Amino acid sequence: MRVTGGMISDNLIEIIKRNTERMLETQNRIATGKKNRLPRDNPADVANAIAYKKVLYELGIFEKNIDDASARLKFTDSTLASVTDILHRIRELGVQGANGIYTKEDRAKIAAEIDELLRELVDLANSKYKGKAIFAGNDTLEDPFKVFETYSKYAGERVIQKVEYLGDMGNQNRQIGEGAIISINAPGNEVFWAENSMLFSDVDASNYIVAKDSVVRINGVEIKFKAGDNIETIVNRINNAGVSVRASVNRRNGGIILETTSARDIWVEDIGGSTVMQELGVISGKNPPKNISPTARFFGGTVFDMVMRLRDSLYMDDIEDVGSRALAGIDLALDNVLKYRAELGSKANRLEIVKKRIIDNKTAFEEILSRTEDVDVAESITKLKTLEVAYQAALGVTARIIQHTLLDFLR
Repeated sequence: MRVTGGMISDNLIEIIKRNTERMLETQNRIATGKKNRLPRDNPADVANAIAYKKVLYELGIFEKNIDDASARLKFTDSTLASVTDILHRIRELGVQGANGIYTKEDRAKIAAEIDELLRELVDLANSKYKGKAIFAGNDTLEDPFKVFETYSKYAGERVIQKVEYLGDMGNQNRQIGEGAIISINAPGNEVFWAENSMLFSDVDASNYIVAKDSVVRINGVEIKFKAGDNIETIVNRINNAGVSVRASVNRRNGGIILETTSARDIWVEDIGGSTVMQELGVISGKNPPKNISPTARFFGGTVFDMVMRLRDSLYMDDIEDVGSRALAGIDLALDNVLKYRAELGSKANRLEIVKKRIIDNKTAFEEILSRTEDVDVAESITKLKTLEVAYQAALGVTARIIQHTLLDFLR
């Protein structure tokens, strides 16, 4: 093979060019801190880095959701702590009023204080977090509890006669992990309830048959009925649906009976064109919570009802009722509020555990991502120095070899 001066020259220039490109590439890595500037530099590493960043982004979202949920739960628990303190104070006043040494005027004064505490309870039940009611379900823009007042001849002034819930039963959920969702609220018609609710229909359903496939919703759970179902089948479907309501047939009039399994309201609605609950005399066709049929009998008191009962018994100087039913109602109210406080505490503990795991996972994935895309600066500087030495050596060799001119060959 004939080696010419031009070949030597071209080869040396090509070597210097490749060395220069490697130096430029190393300089770019040091300057950017990244191993790969473009996906084509290392497709596998770039794809892995994108996947790790996606995981880190999702973990960041979950962490924000946990922080928001924790703050919301903390505020709710603080509110219910105040509710608990007020109920304890009301109970103390009730026990005091049940003492026979007090006069009717003394009990009236105690009742007046309880009425003021009742108003504070309503204010707490309408508490808002970041401008949204915390006990209103998903209907958070308005106060969930509305007060109705009337003049009391016993008190000699206007007092609260009724407290009505206007919210809904919706849950406000937060995603705290892949497939993990937690509810951060408790509707007011559960938290501020004291007694199990019972609804007695006045419609004889002994011969009732469902006309077409229908769907109803009871306390947030959808229940499907088939065409041809009778009252016994309807009762069984409700009881097997996992809803917090037990159904039975009233053997006296053949009507359906619905009773909650814990202290809470009954929320019933026909959906999708169904009329089953209306035909059974349970609801009137309106939207809950104001849709209980006027012919049905409903029993079950709220926390506010228990306080009003104690207050009114004191105003009427009914010592026997104060020391029995009225105080028992306050105890029921306390038990229910404390139950929900315990649930909130359990959720808060779970959030702490999940957040710690997320922080650990973020740290692990950040380390993996760093190893995948971040450059080793010390190693790269050493490599750059080596390339510079090689570059200088190549220039020196080239200068020595390619030093002849045309005149040298014409001698």
